[in-house]
Amino acid sequence: MTAVKPVQTSLSELWFLSYPLIVTMAAQVLMQFADRMFLAWHSPTALAACVPGGMLAMTFAALFMGLASYTSVFISQFDAKRKRASVTLSLWQGVFLAVISSIILAALTPLGQQLIRFFGHAPDVQTLELQYFGLLNLFGGFAVINNALGSFFSGRGKTKIPMYAALAGNTVNIVLDYVMIFGKLGFAPMGIKGAAWATIISSAFITVIFTTLIFSTRTRQPFKISRLAGFYKPIFTRLVRFGLPNGFGFLMDVISFTLFTFMVGNIDTLSLQASNIVMSMQPVVFTVILGLGVGIQILVSKYQGLNRPDVSAQVVQNACKIGYTYAGGIALLFFFGTPLFLHLFIPSGTENAAQLAATTWPLMKLVSFFVLGDATYLIFGEAIRGAGDTKFFMKVMIGCAWCLLIPGTWILVYKLHAPVVWVWGWLTFYAWLTAVFMVIRFACGKWKTIRVTSN
Repeated sequence: MTAVKPVQTSLSELWFLSYPLIVTMAAQVLMQFADRMFLAWHSPTALAACVPGGMLAMTFAALFMGLASYTSVFISQFDAKRKRASVTLSLWQGVFLAVISSIILAALTPLGQQLIRFFGHAPDVQTLELQYFGLLNLFGGFAVINNALGSFFSGRGKTKIPMYAALAGNTVNIVLDYVMIFGKLGFAPMGIKGAAWATIISSAFITVIFTTLIFSTRTRQPFKISRLAGFYKPIFTRLVRFGLPNGFGFLMDVISFTLFTFMVGNIDTLSLQASNIVMSMQPVVFTVILGLGVGIQILVSKYQGLNRPDVSAQVVQNACKIGYTYAGGIALLFFFGTPLFLHLFIPSGTENAAQLAATTWPLMKLVSFFVLGDATYLIFGEAIRGAGDTKFFMKVMIGCAWCLLIPGTWILVYKLHAPVVWVWGWLTFYAWLTAVFMVIRFACGKWKTIRVTSN
């Protein structure tokens, strides 16, 4: 009888894998902040247009980005087995899928523009929304391709490389924002078009960085990057089989939250302002836990590739220690530090300051519970997705989003005319329900028997 080789994981392994991913997420948030800040300086109308236009572009790309990013799971499992040829074949299948996705995404641009016209925003805002969304969606394939190319490094645990590439790309984006929006260094002022082109060029710059590194002599020869370039049906079909539900589940998550945001805006202006204040705090928690979640997915897929679900369970235990320490600390800060945050976001001279503070106060308390549910959902959801249980994830997101969150929010807003605290209470319940589903699924252990890279 062959002895099982001892395998151990640790908090440090998860942390050193995850922190570059957290930095990458934080840099993305900073870049979005810079985009909106420059556009606010340029024109309030441009700022009003960039948020819905950007959200719609993100919604359209969500399915394809979720599909392309699942390449990292295949690369992680093959790398754990030291199958370099299969790592390279997985990379190429991910790239092929990303290129096909990019073409489909670009072809959907007219549909997105029709949706913008359907929402019927003010004519001057709508014109800028069409310009911004049109450019971002037409060239959105760069971001999808970067998900596949970046998987070659993150799937092998080299998460610092995507971090440095993202930091370089975001720096280019911020500089070009200033130059192209306001017309510096010989450029004509382009306004919101300049912001879109800055994002596109920076994404293309990241593509160049990844491609250069992958085809460098140090990587090209040992991984036979050029020799193994081509279509390989066994991996391609399995990538579609597991990656498509992953992408579709991610799409449902994005759509449901986007629709929730739009519906809250129809309560009243004060409720929208209060909701925007608490949403502005979400990245503080979300970027860290999402970066940790990607690290969980990579490590779980690695140990599943080694047929060690027991070690995968250890990864999740370590993730809970890190995730709940951070999310719990933030939740306590939000709950007991509400006056501090209200002072930061609602200066004394703000119009209707007292009413706005009174409306925001209970939302801050709810957000304290929401972030804990969101952290639970991400920790256990990323674990089962990393193990290949993507169909369950997709079914939960479809069911909870379209049978619970969206219709419930619609009833509360349009039929019951409920206050915003009820609506956020419903969102918090939704977050915890999805979290409970993920925990139960993980505890049942079906994920332990799924084989992503083999039958």
